Amino acid sequence: MPGPGQDFFFHPDINKTCTFDFEEYIKTELGLGATNESDIICQDFLKGTCTKGAKCDFKHTTNFREKAVVCKHWLRGLCKKGDQCEFLHEFNMRKMPECWFYSRYGECSNEDCMYLHIDPESKVKECAWYARGFCKHGPHCRHKHVRKVVCQLYLSGFCPKGSDCPNGHPKYELPNAQRDHESQDEEMHHRIHGENEEGQQQRTGGNYHNYRSLSEVTCFKCGEKGHFANRCPSNQGKRY
Repeated sequence: MPGPGQDFFFHPDINKTCTFDFEEYIKTELGLGATNESDIICQDFLKGTCTKGAKCDFKHTTNFREKAVVCKHWLRGLCKKGDQCEFLHEFNMRKMPECWFYSRYGECSNEDCMYLHIDPESKVKECAWYARGFCKHGPHCRHKHVRKVVCQLYLSGFCPKGSDCPNGHPKYELPNAQRDHESQDEEMHHRIHGENEEGQQQRTGGNYHNYRSLSEVTCFKCGEKGHFANRCPSNQGKRY
C-alpha cells in the first residue's frame, strides 16, 4: 500500500504543480518546450460534438495543410515565431521545402542537400484539350501533351480498369481550361505586338502604363481575388 509520499508523486496534477529550474532554459534557449494543451487538436471538435467552444483547452481547427512544409528558418535556428509559425517545426524529410537551386538550375551541387529535389516535368499539368483530342497550340502549349494508345474497351463503352488503365480514355466533354488557352493567346499577342507598342511609346514620348485591374489579380496565399500577395489581409500579424 503506497504511503503519503508516494501519493504525492503519483498525483495526476503533479505536472501542473511541480516545475524544475532548468525548464525555463530549455523552453527559451533551446526551443524544446513541451507541447501545450492548446496545441493539441480537439477530437470532439473534429467529430462536431464539442460543447465548450472558446473555453475548450484544446485547439479547434480543420486546416491541416497550414503546417505541411518544414520551416526553413527553423532548420537554421532563426525562426522567431515559435508556436505561432504557420510552418512545421519538425525534422521530417518527407515535408522538407523544395531545393531552390534544383528548381532554378535543374541541378544541385550539394551531395548532402536535405531539401526536396522535385522533377520540373512533374510540375507541368496535362493539357485538357490534347487529352480530348486536339490542342491548337501544338508544341508551343505550356501544358504537357501525353500520347496514349486509345483504349478499345473504353471506346466500346466500358473499361473495367478505369483510371488505372495504361491506355488513353478520350474525354468528350469540354474542359475548363478555355481560360488558360485565352491567356496563352493574349501572351502570344503581347509578344508579337509588344515591341511595336514600346517603340511607339518611345517615339511619342508618352508615359502610358498598362496596369492590371485588381479584379483580375488572384492572391496565391489565400486564393482570393482583389489584392496582391504582399497586400494579403491574412498575412498581417504574421510577420517577424
